[in-house]
Amino acid sequence: MRREALRRRVRLLAQDTTLPYLWQDEDIDDWLNEAQQEAAIRARLLRATPTSHPALCEFSLTAGETAIALPEQLYEISYQEWQSGGARRPLKLVSREWMDTTLPGWRAMPAAEPDYLVQDRQALEVVPPPIAAGAVLIEGYRLPEPMVADDEEPGIPLAHHIHLVQWALHVGYSLPDAETFNPGKSQAAEAEFTRYFGARPDADLRADTRNDETHRIVAW
Repeated sequence: MRREALRRRVRLLAQDTTLPYLWQDEDIDDWLNEAQQEAAIRARLLRATPTSHPALCEFSLTAGETAIALPEQLYEISYQEWQSGGARRPLKLVSREWMDTTLPGWRAMPAAEPDYLVQDRQALEVVPPPIAAGAVLIEGYRLPEPMVADDEEPGIPLAHHIHLVQWALHVGYSLPDAETFNPGKSQAAEAEFTRYFGARPDADLRADTRNDETHRIVAW
């Protein structure tokens, strides 16, 4: 569904179809973009691989180079490997704390074939430093691009589009406005959105995919 059709559905369900509108078009558009991001995270709707999204998933490094800036659009890593000279080897995704505890002195390790991918919030570090040039290849889940025009559609699969209106209703009814504030309707819309897409994962979702962490999803 195009953005204008989704916005029209929000107004229809909210009985906000007569000028002057209670909710501005640009506000509903923001809520719909927020909704598709929430949906993508909750249901892991959009997978990224080096083949489908090389800019997000393939990082070339020279010999001795270790640092990688993790794109904001990629929010969860599910697989990682090192490729060099036609050979590939899996990397172990771990935390800096795990490295400090398990391999003290890892920051001074000599160059060799990499074994670990150390994860911070928005950065990755290859350990040990690669002895030859190569590339880190990762797979994971990404966020959709925001809709910026009325003829654009959400970046998630078509079957899920209509359910995005529930998040927009949840946000709209939660705003402290004398005419539209309705906690009951806001909670009902959020519950329906959650029923369909699932609960919001914990803020440490990326950390939960590391090999050194217990895998879990916690409602945020």
